[in-house]
Amino acid sequence: MADSSNNHLLELQGVSVHYGRAIVLASIFLTVEKGELVAVIGPNGTGKSTLLRAISGLVELERGKIFFNGQLTAESTKSEFRVMGRNISLKPHKIVELGIIHCPERRRLFTESTVRDNLELGAYTIDDPEKTERIFNWVLDLFPFIEERLDEKAGVFSGGEQQMIAIGRSLMGDPKLLLLDEPSLGLAPMVKRNIVDAIRQIQKAGTTILLVEQDASIALEICDRGYLLEDGRIELEGSSEELSNDEHVKEAYLGIA
Repeated sequence: MADSSNNHLLELQGVSVHYGRAIVLASIFLTVEKGELVAVIGPNGTGKSTLLRAISGLVELERGKIFFNGQLTAESTKSEFRVMGRNISLKPHKIVELGIIHCPERRRLFTESTVRDNLELGAYTIDDPEKTERIFNWVLDLFPFIEERLDEKAGVFSGGEQQMIAIGRSLMGDPKLLLLDEPSLGLAPMVKRNIVDAIRQIQKAGTTILLVEQDASIALEICDRGYLLEDGRIELEGSSEELSNDEHVKEAYLGIA
């Protein structure tokens, strides 16, 4: 596969995704640099989760290219009428092996399995037992409530606790890029604050993060840069400060008239 001509950790070049005839993503250009926390904000149903699924190889591109760490992971050169063109995409498990770990919306834990089992499943690509133990201990430090309840079923925990377990499971894969899909969805304000603190610590420890978040105030509080996605298109991009001061963002997403 061809290499990208730049040094971005992640780069999307003109990525489009269709569901049937519906255009979900339209010519998305997006980059993430190593060590950054980049946020994608926007209303429900605008393609934010589809964006992460495209990066993870879970949906097929209509057009465009995705590069990770200089490697082409997905490319589509289909024509408008699908008569000609090609589609190249690494399988999702191969993308995980490259270091892209996706923490999905609504957690998707194995609720009948124990917390320990859920966490250990996240490390299935790691062959080094010492490394796995080191990450496991870090997850316990990050979320102390887990340690005393490792052998309880994941389904008995509150929504906020389950979200922390889901993030911990993702960290067990030692991600080079962590994709977080709506981690604050449906959570009480105090629990959201705990999630925000954990995300900050994860970035501080060196993990690059691409965060999809409907709560723009949270996303813009912690991100280095951000993108506003509306109707499947990038409408704005800039630093956290630039987006926070944009009049449209302030009125539509931050509740500031």
